[in-house]
Amino acid sequence: MTIKEFIVTKSVKLALPIIGGMSDKNLGRFFSLASKAAPTKFTKSFMIALNKLREDKHPIIEMLRRAITRTNPHIRNRLMNSILVKHHWYGSVKRDEMRSQGLAVPGTFLISPTMRCNLHCTGCYAANYSTKDDLESEVIDRVLNEAEELGIFWITILGGEPFIREDMWEIYKKHQNIFFQIFTNGTLLDKNTTKKIAELGNILVVFSLDGFEQETDSRRGQGVFQKVMEGMDLLRESGVPFGFSYMITRKNVNTIISDQFSDMLVEKGCLIGWNFLYMPVGPNPDATLMPTPEQRELIRTHGPQRIRNKKPIFTIDFWNDAPYMGGCIAGARHFFHINSHGDVEPCIFIHMATDNIHDKSLKEVINSPYFKAFRSRQPYGENLLRPCTVIDHPHVLREIYNTCQPYPTDSPICELITSPLSDALDNYSQKVASILDPAWNHEFANFNFTPDTFAPGNVQEKD
Repeated sequence: MTIKEFIVTKSVKLALPIIGGMSDKNLGRFFSLASKAAPTKFTKSFMIALNKLREDKHPIIEMLRRAITRTNPHIRNRLMNSILVKHHWYGSVKRDEMRSQGLAVPGTFLISPTMRCNLHCTGCYAANYSTKDDLESEVIDRVLNEAEELGIFWITILGGEPFIREDMWEIYKKHQNIFFQIFTNGTLLDKNTTKKIAELGNILVVFSLDGFEQETDSRRGQGVFQKVMEGMDLLRESGVPFGFSYMITRKNVNTIISDQFSDMLVEKGCLIGWNFLYMPVGPNPDATLMPTPEQRELIRTHGPQRIRNKKPIFTIDFWNDAPYMGGCIAGARHFFHINSHGDVEPCIFIHMATDNIHDKSLKEVINSPYFKAFRSRQPYGENLLRPCTVIDHPHVLREIYNTCQPYPTDSPICELITSPLSDALDNYSQKVASILDPAWNHEFANFNFTPDTFAPGNVQEKD
């Protein structure tokens, strides 16, 4: 740790308990001071944006106060070290250095240590895997070491069900500078698991839901919803921060975007939420489960963005927030996925790869010709409300496939690029365009995406 890092770490540790009870005026002074001390344009812009939200009396400020005051001090210090000091401070400087050299380094990536799961949810591609399909712990450890060297300190753990692997606790303990966001079905979260999470302090748990009890249990199994509620209670009582994620299908849209659902999550103590659309991927893709084009527009106008502007919970919409990220973030522009076999996929929803982490370094795979093919085409169109190469621009995915010839990673063939699914996606994307293009032209006519405002800019890559 450098002297500057030490000073920043100590300053954050001293300031955080005070911030929660600061007056609005003093909080504004804090954000102003933090923006002046910020090491990069992105961090500076982030602090300026927070101060603007404070001035507008946005609910996110209440959410931040709630996060600070309700989080166990030990966990708060650990999380702020990994999120603020390592990821936003030291990591952003390191990543910018790499980018200035023509090396694309995303701020985060996803990794699935296992595809094993104790549930069999409808539409999920985590099927009947065994321990032989797990990614070796020594490989995970190596990848995380390489990530830290590149300035990546935010890692999302997926599955399968991550808490099925007991050996991962040693990984989380060894890499205490990394912020681990773990997506879970919540059924394995008991008092013992909660205790381990609280002791480590560098983990944010994200519970997967499909709505209230009826919607969740009909897809995941009887009793799952109540297990999730119990898990949330255990974490809240222990001062451990947590969030939620949901997959929107055409069957649960109205529940997911309702005030009743978000109010329940706020009351339970959730701080953040992730909104994902159902994607027809995996062994048994079903295009009929995708939200209709009309529902896409309903989600845009009445979903996560409306909720976070009204309630003290930060909901992220993986599609409708794309304008603020400059479109698609796949191919290591801002993220990618390593599956349990080590295959490096451009996106969690694109099950095709050209490289495996067993054979190459992290630096090599994120700067592969395959990933560069995605980055060179982003964004795929002017309308950033249609950011996705799978369901909004399937012709681009087929073009990249024909150019790079990736291999399928979860079945003999990738059905996304073959008929009849490819035909269904073409029809779907055209119908979505007929609805969202007029919305974009009307509401975003003067939209000016500035990379430094919300996310690091594109890299001028070297061949």
